[in-house]
Amino acid sequence: MSAQEHDSGVAALDRRGFLKGFASAAVAATLVGPREALAGPSVPAGQFGRQLLPPPTITKPAGTEKYWKQVRKAFALADDYIHMNTGTTGSPPEFVQNNLAVYNRYKSEDPRDWAANLAADFPTLFPTTPSAMGARQLQVANAYGANQSEIVLSYNTTDACNLIFSGTPWQPGDRIVTTSFEHPAMMGPVAWARDYHGVQVVVIDIPSNFTADITVNDVLGWFEPALAAPLGAGNKQYLAISEVFYKNGLRLPVAELCALARGYGAYSIIDAAHGWGMLPVDCHAYGADFIAGAGHKWLCGGPGTGILYCRTADAVNNPLPPFAVGSFAGYGNQFVAPSALFNSRAFSPSSYTQSRGEYNTPAVYAMTDSLAFFSEIGLNAIYDRGVALGNYLKGLVVDEWGPNALWVQQNPDARFATAVTSFNPFADKDSNDPAKHAAMNTAISTILTNLSKEMPKIYARSTTWRTSHLGTTDNRVGLRISTHGVYNNYDEIDYAFARLVDQVNLSGLA
Repeated sequence: MSAQEHDSGVAALDRRGFLKGFASAAVAATLVGPREALAGPSVPAGQFGRQLLPPPTITKPAGTEKYWKQVRKAFALADDYIHMNTGTTGSPPEFVQNNLAVYNRYKSEDPRDWAANLAADFPTLFPTTPSAMGARQLQVANAYGANQSEIVLSYNTTDACNLIFSGTPWQPGDRIVTTSFEHPAMMGPVAWARDYHGVQVVVIDIPSNFTADITVNDVLGWFEPALAAPLGAGNKQYLAISEVFYKNGLRLPVAELCALARGYGAYSIIDAAHGWGMLPVDCHAYGADFIAGAGHKWLCGGPGTGILYCRTADAVNNPLPPFAVGSFAGYGNQFVAPSALFNSRAFSPSSYTQSRGEYNTPAVYAMTDSLAFFSEIGLNAIYDRGVALGNYLKGLVVDEWGPNALWVQQNPDARFATAVTSFNPFADKDSNDPAKHAAMNTAISTILTNLSKEMPKIYARSTTWRTSHLGTTDNRVGLRISTHGVYNNYDEIDYAFARLVDQVNLSGLA
């Protein structure tokens, strides 16, 4: 449903006054409806965590509001809770929570044969080909355009970035081209390579105000001079960037940037913390060498889960980057020197990098159960829905405060679109005055705290960043709202935005 179609259905409603004055219980019921039974096989009373469940079946017509409302009922989010901070953490579906409990129960009851027991008891829900772990990796690979051998089920984006950087044989004079907007999960390893290995770091400043007239060619132009700069003999270079910036929700044209980097002999490391679950990622089409992402955010897989892609495909046409497993338990031993894997990419990341001692197998299995649900809905459908909700929110921001209130404006090129909206509604949005910046930061913190105490509770977040990596203090601040296709809706946006407008007006800074 487009924003325009939604608007036609609520033309009589004043968005600024939507649901004002109603009792909190009525508000909650209006937003998402009373809790109904899960739309599929349910857990009998007292049997939670004892029987694996498949994803719930959605029976309403695809693409309708009734369809998405039924999807929403698969989640444990309370009726009086508006979750608009999926960019920090998602909410696992109820059947995923059940399955996680089942995996842990079986593992506790029989640590030796728990996987075999699950396969015997639930043959259609616990795949074991080519292995229990391999089946889950294959599922991820099929969903995201990769080979099973290229998929590592990790703990989060940070874990995956650490594996990539620790496995890369850095040398003094190597170069990393990155941006000013990276998360510490990427910035930390980049700084480590700089400090401990003498790697040159080139930082591309991303404009705070990403206007609607910026093109993909403009973005490529920001990076090309750095990638084209001379490199020392024998040195290598990497492009290390986020696909979606956590600061403001901007999506970079990753496929085009990876192709640009490859044209200059550079390898690519992509932080996709906001990719899995929000975007219909196609690893091979992206052309990236490494993609590190989270399972607990948009994929709603639960804490301590993630997906790492390590390219092994197309090695003849596109040489693989040097990489030494990343996780060194299986690299070699003291009896063979050097290891058979020394200076070799003749290993499967899904085996060698995946093996990191005793890790939380039940958690990553549960994450892939969430992916199964998302795949049934359709990864493209979830992305389109989330972006439509985000664009609708952007329209409300523009109507209330003008287009310049958006840090990332709605761009006519869909390659920039995400389900994250970042904006600043205050008159001094672009001020470099530290006192004004502090006042806006305090006001946003107060606004978010007040919204979190209302009924229904509204959960969003703030962000801050520098206009340049050469600056010494943060001098940009914004509200960041995530609109997930699987459990947010237009009524929630209308209500939350009306409450936000009231809070902004009370701040006296608008």
